[in-house]
Amino acid sequence: MIPLFQQRDFGNKINATFQYVSQNFRSLGLALLYIVGPVALLAGIMAGFMESYRLRLVSESVNARTDNPFAAFQVIEFFSSPVFWLTMLFGLLANVVVVLVTYAHMKVYERLKSPDVLVADVWAEVQPVIGRALVISLLGSIITAVGMCFLFIPGIYIAVVLSLALAVTSFEGTGFGETWERCFKLIRDKWWSTFGLIMVMALIMAIVGIIFAIPTASVAFLVRAKILPEASTAWAVIGKVIEQIGRTMLNAVVYLAIGFQYTNLVERQEGRGLISAIDSIGTSTQARDSNEGEY
Repeated sequence: MIPLFQQRDFGNKINATFQYVSQNFRSLGLALLYIVGPVALLAGIMAGFMESYRLRLVSESVNARTDNPFAAFQVIEFFSSPVFWLTMLFGLLANVVVVLVTYAHMKVYERLKSPDVLVADVWAEVQPVIGRALVISLLGSIITAVGMCFLFIPGIYIAVVLSLALAVTSFEGTGFGETWERCFKLIRDKWWSTFGLIMVMALIMAIVGIIFAIPTASVAFLVRAKILPEASTAWAVIGKVIEQIGRTMLNAVVYLAIGFQYTNLVERQEGRGLISAIDSIGTSTQARDSNEGEY
């Protein structure tokens, strides 16, 4: 068993993340496949249609002999199309669901003290949180975007603080206001370590994720090289589905690391794991005394 609520330094949090993946690969993988898979599939299909449309514009631009005076309107049409916004919506939903599944798995794992976590148990934890998590994600994204627009550094600061938001609401059942306050309280004096952990894990997963981007990149290269003048929608969809599902599943590892940072910060400030360990010692001692009395 890997204790969740335990103080860990930077390296131990990374080690705990990969140990958790190794120990729970089957149960976590099944939960992601059954719960996140359908949403990621829809997001990938929508992204595929959007990629096909983008490649068609690229192909027309490459083959055009003169500059297109309406190119700016094509860009506006691209970003205002229903496919674009549906892709954004399903992408956001897939990201939120993978976060919730990851933290729900950690909660059930901690409760059972066993890696034998069932998909049904994970889904039971995810269902009540989906609506609240979507609201928190949307509001957090808006606040971060506003911070980025006015001044870049405050936007980054808020983004790192709110990286703990879905962990907080998943483990503690808080609304947006409580989650906001809780994130700032937990991350106090630990902003840089949280930022560093996210950057390292995101970099590792981005390198691994290149594998899933190869099909989409190959189609785009063939279009730009005029080897494939007309981009096939089917190939674009297949490439994007592979990329979307692969990257979505890899994101679970990043969120696991953030989950271990959350439990580390809670333990440092509240000693929840230590209190639980003390309580369990008292319980086991009473049970042993009771059993010894029978002889």
